[in-house]
Amino acid sequence: MTTVFEETTLAGMKLKNRIIRSATHEGMGDKDGRPMPELGQVYANLVKGGVGAMITGFIGVQKNGRALSNMRMLDHDELIDAYQAITALVKESGVPIIAQLAHGGGQIDKQVIGERPAAPSAKFYPLSMGMARALTEEEIAEIIDSFVAAVERAYQAGFSGVQLHAAHGYLLQEFLSPRSNTRGDRWGGSTENRFRIIAEIIRKARDRVGKFPILVKFSAYDGDKHGVRIEEGLRIAELFQKSGFDAIEVSCGGSEDGFNALRVTKIPAAVMLALVPWYRSFSRPKKIVLKALLPLMIKRPLPLLNYNVEAAARIKKAVDLPVIVLGGIRRIKDIEQIIGERKADYVAMARPFIIEPEIVNRFKSGTQEESRCINCGYCLLGVTSSKLRCYYGQLKQSA
Repeated sequence: MTTVFEETTLAGMKLKNRIIRSATHEGMGDKDGRPMPELGQVYANLVKGGVGAMITGFIGVQKNGRALSNMRMLDHDELIDAYQAITALVKESGVPIIAQLAHGGGQIDKQVIGERPAAPSAKFYPLSMGMARALTEEEIAEIIDSFVAAVERAYQAGFSGVQLHAAHGYLLQEFLSPRSNTRGDRWGGSTENRFRIIAEIIRKARDRVGKFPILVKFSAYDGDKHGVRIEEGLRIAELFQKSGFDAIEVSCGGSEDGFNALRVTKIPAAVMLALVPWYRSFSRPKKIVLKALLPLMIKRPLPLLNYNVEAAARIKKAVDLPVIVLGGIRRIKDIEQIIGERKADYVAMARPFIIEPEIVNRFKSGTQEESRCINCGYCLLGVTSSKLRCYYGQLKQSA
């Protein structure tokens, strides 16, 4: 019988259990994208806490794809040594550490990159209140090469594997979505054409790094009008398998999807205005208006818990790859059910590890049955401008 706390092998990586720390932006990159010293302690705490494997917060592959000013980068060789000490420390403990690689796409604030952001197609982004331009054919080729080079640098830096970020409205997910990709050339149109950029990345990466584990995180569905629905998500999952990926992490959410991927008890408008960079600079009158309007403008889907499990179960039936599921997973009994009923091979969590890095050990020992996370969402808004921490719904006391 498949159990949560058994040792497994995922793409050649040995895991002590089936609970994975999903990619969580730590806000610990300096102005050059180099990891700050504090990052090592974050990962050390996760190792001590019993996590089966960890996926880093997103790491940028290209300067004009840097989503946040405190995002770490891996866009040139001089950064490789900065990661080597971290990966050596984690791998020595027997816990795999996987680098998530990403390009922010059209939803980037232009103040971060100093230029107008680019996306598969020209598009206005309500949340960042900016207009993105369409990528040229030459720029798409450069992005592919940037991802491939970052995969190779992650290999050289000692990571156990990499994960391509194709979820949550970032660039690769934008290519996959018919809502944000309306191109009429070979990069748009059919599912296969919209998938082409990802297929090219892994094809070229395999030529560089061979069997080095390459995973992918994607939105199996979203709430965008004319976006990705689960039926197409199944087809995309089949393309991941055909292209040679080693595992799929199932999430949800698109570029206009509000708090679909990050589900919260209520829309934290005041927190967004206080912490998110592109809102903080607004005038006081504008903030007053937005505080009233944001809860009306932004979607808040339900349920709050286990919301991607059924999508993951359908994907698991459609492909032979290991499937990781993420999304509001908070209780050990739910994890046991997901794994025991083979709805997914692994379970991933993000916010629970922020408030309790040791939660896996507590689950295993039976001293705790549920995460203390209250789903306020403040942590993943605050990290856009500060280092990662748990606010526990108390902005003034914790900021």
